[in-house]
Amino acid sequence: MQAIPTRQAISGPSVWTGRDYASNEDWILHLTATHLAEIDTAAGKVPDKIPALYDVTEDDFPLPSLGPALTALGDELEHGRGFVLIRGLPVERYSEDRLAAIFWGLGVYFGVGLAQSTKGDRLGHVIDLSGPESDVGQMRNYELGGDLRMHTDLNNDMVGLLMLRAAKSGGESRIASSMAIHNIILDERPEFLEALFRGYYFHHLRKERTEGTNRTAHRVPVFSDYDGALSCHFNPSPVERAVTRAGVTLSALEAGAFQFFAEVATRPDVCFDMALRPGDIQLLNNHIVLHGRTDYEDYPESERRRHLLRLWLRCAGARTQAPETQVYKTDALGFRNVTI
Repeated sequence: MQAIPTRQAISGPSVWTGRDYASNEDWILHLTATHLAEIDTAAGKVPDKIPALYDVTEDDFPLPSLGPALTALGDELEHGRGFVLIRGLPVERYSEDRLAAIFWGLGVYFGVGLAQSTKGDRLGHVIDLSGPESDVGQMRNYELGGDLRMHTDLNNDMVGLLMLRAAKSGGESRIASSMAIHNIILDERPEFLEALFRGYYFHHLRKERTEGTNRTAHRVPVFSDYDGALSCHFNPSPVERAVTRAGVTLSALEAGAFQFFAEVATRPDVCFDMALRPGDIQLLNNHIVLHGRTDYEDYPESERRRHLLRLWLRCAGARTQAPETQVYKTDALGFRNVTI
C-alpha cells in the first residue's frame, strides 16, 4: 500500500465556504445592454442546428466588449474561487435552438465542448425524463428529478449550465469548494486522506459501456496531487454500483472516508446554495468545485419542467490531470471506458 505523504492545508482563493459568498454578488457578471447587443449580432451569424453548431469557434462568435470579460472569468475559474455566474440573458426572447447557439458561442470562450454520452451530445439537457415505465437504474442523473448528491463530473475541466426553466419550487444549485473540504478532513479526520488519495473502483451504467467491462481496472482517487496542483474527483454513484453490482468490498476506512467526505460537502456552513434564474449561466471548475442540487417540486407538464442546458468543456489552461483519474476517453465524438 502506497503511503500518503504528510499533508498541508491548501490556501488561496479556491478555499472558501458558503458563508463567504452568501451576502455578496462579486461572483456574478451582469450582462449589459451592450453585451446583449453583441450576443444578438453574433448569434445571428452562426448555425443554430446541431451538428453544424459544434463547428462554431470563438472567431465565429465575436464579442468585442463581452469577450475580454469572459476571458477574465476564465482566469477566475482556474486561478480563483472556481465558480462564476453570468446573469441577464433574456431567455424569453429566443427559441430553444437559438439559446443553444448562444450558450455554445459563450462556451467556446472558455474551452472545447466535449461529448456527454456515447450519443455524442455536446449540448446536454438536464431535465427529468423519468416516467412510470422508466428503468431508473439505467438512467443518468441528469435525466432524473429530485435532489442530486454532491459530485464532480467525469473527464472534463469545466461544467456550464444555462437555466431555461426553473422548477415550481426548490432545485437550487448546491456547490462547495473541494479544497476547503480537503482542509476540513485534514483538520478533523486526517486518517481518511489515505483512502481518499488511494481512491475507489467505478462501475459504469450498462448503456454507457462499450468495452464490456464491469468496472475500471484501476482506482480513481478522490484527491490527486499531480503536476503541482491538487484536484478532486468525487462521484458517489459509480462507486456504489461497484459495491452492489461488481462485488467490490470497501474497508471500514474506505467506507468511513467516503461517508465523511459526503457529509462535509453538505454542511450548511461549507456548501453554497445558488438559486438559478432563467437566463443564468453557471460555470464551475470541475477540479476544485463540487456541485449538486437540492430537492424540488416540478410541474407535471413536460413542457414546463425544470430544464437546463449543459456543457462539458476541456480548457487549454486547466490543471493537468493524473492518468488514473481518466475514467473515460473523452473527445468530440463520444466517450468510452478506458483501462490503465
